[in-house]
Amino acid sequence: MSLKFDHLHYVPILKGKQGELDAIKETSPEVRDAFTPLLEVPAIPLKYLEGEYVPIPAKSIDDHVNRVAENFAKALGPKHPAFIDGQRIEEEEALDDGSEPVTEVFNVLRKNMVKFIPTIGLDRVAEYAEAVKAAIKEDGRGCCLRLIESDLEALADLEDQIKSLLKFLGVNPPEVDLIVDFEADVPARAAFVYQVNGLPMLNKWRTVTVASSSFPENMERVAQNSLVELERSEWLAWLFLRSNKEKLARIPSFDDYAINHPVLSEIDPRIMRMSPNIRYTAAVNYVIAKGEALPRKTDRQKKAAAAPSDQYPKLAGRIMKHPSWTGKKFSWGDAFIEDCSQKKRVGNATNWRAVGTSHHIAFAVRQLANLP
Repeated sequence: MSLKFDHLHYVPILKGKQGELDAIKETSPEVRDAFTPLLEVPAIPLKYLEGEYVPIPAKSIDDHVNRVAENFAKALGPKHPAFIDGQRIEEEEALDDGSEPVTEVFNVLRKNMVKFIPTIGLDRVAEYAEAVKAAIKEDGRGCCLRLIESDLEALADLEDQIKSLLKFLGVNPPEVDLIVDFEADVPARAAFVYQVNGLPMLNKWRTVTVASSSFPENMERVAQNSLVELERSEWLAWLFLRSNKEKLARIPSFDDYAINHPVLSEIDPRIMRMSPNIRYTAAVNYVIAKGEALPRKTDRQKKAAAAPSDQYPKLAGRIMKHPSWTGKKFSWGDAFIEDCSQKKRVGNATNWRAVGTSHHIAFAVRQLANLP
C-alpha cells in the first residue's frame, strides 16, 4: 500500500463513539482527504441492574464487535485509509465460532472494502498479535505501531523489541506507520526534540506521528452555566517541535484526541448527573460552554427548567458570541450550532459529540494547511 503523508497531515485518535463516526461521515471532501483517523474499537458497554452496584456487559462480544465494525464501515467508506486499534477488546473471550474479536472487526471492514491498517503495540496479547499478522498478510497494507510513553523509558532495548515484533509480523519499517502516543502527558518542550530524535529507525518508517491530549478527563473543573477556555497544550508543544525542525532528523505529524481525554471513564448514570456542554476548538484553546446538571427524573419542576431543549440553544448562542466562532459554513458542526441557536434543532449527547468533533477536525486540518 502506498500510504504516505507529510508532517502537515492530521491523524486524530478517536474513541469509536457514534458521534465521532457521524462527524467523519459529515466531513467535507477536501477536509476528509487531509486526515487519517486512528479508530479505537470501544470496550463492551456496561449496564447497571436494579439493586446491583457492579455493572455487567450490556451485550455479548459477538454482538458488540459486529455492530462496531458495521458502524466503522459506514463511517469510513472504501476511499480513505484508517488505522484500527482493537486494544480495548484484546482480552475478551473468543467469539462463538472461536475467532478473535479483532479478527471479526477486520473481516467486516474487509467485506465492506474499507482500507484499514491494523494497529499493534509492544505489549499486546499473543492472540491479538496473530490477528494483526494475518491481516497484514491478507491485505498487504502493512500495519501501524503504536508506542506509549512507558515504551520510551528503556530506549537502549526499544529497537530490539521493535525489530523482534516486526520480524514476527513479517513487515519492515517502510511498511509501518509509527505513532508515539504520550496520551495525557503532553511532552515537555525542553525534551520533545530529543524524544523524537531518539526514536529507533526514525527515517525508515512509512509515516511518523506524535500524539497527546490536554483535554480534561471530565467537565468537573468547568463550573455550571459558564464558558471557559482551556489551553490546547498538545498543539502548542507540536508547534514548538516544528519550530525546531532544523534540530530534527524528521518532523512528525500532529496527532491529538480531538475533544476527548485519552481515557474515557465509565459513568454510573444513577449517581452522576450529566450537564449539557458544547466543546469548541479555537487557535490555542478549547472553548467549553457548560449548562447545569440534569435533575433526577423525580424532580419534574427542575427537569422542565433544565431541559436540554432549553439549555443547548443558549449554549450555542454563547459559542457564537465568542471570538473563536468561525461561522456556519466552516463545518457541518458549525452549521448545527447555528441551527440550534435558532432552535431549529437541539440534538442529544451523541449529536453534540459529532458537532464538536466535526468542528475540531476541520479546524485542525485547516490550521495545519495554513502553516507557513
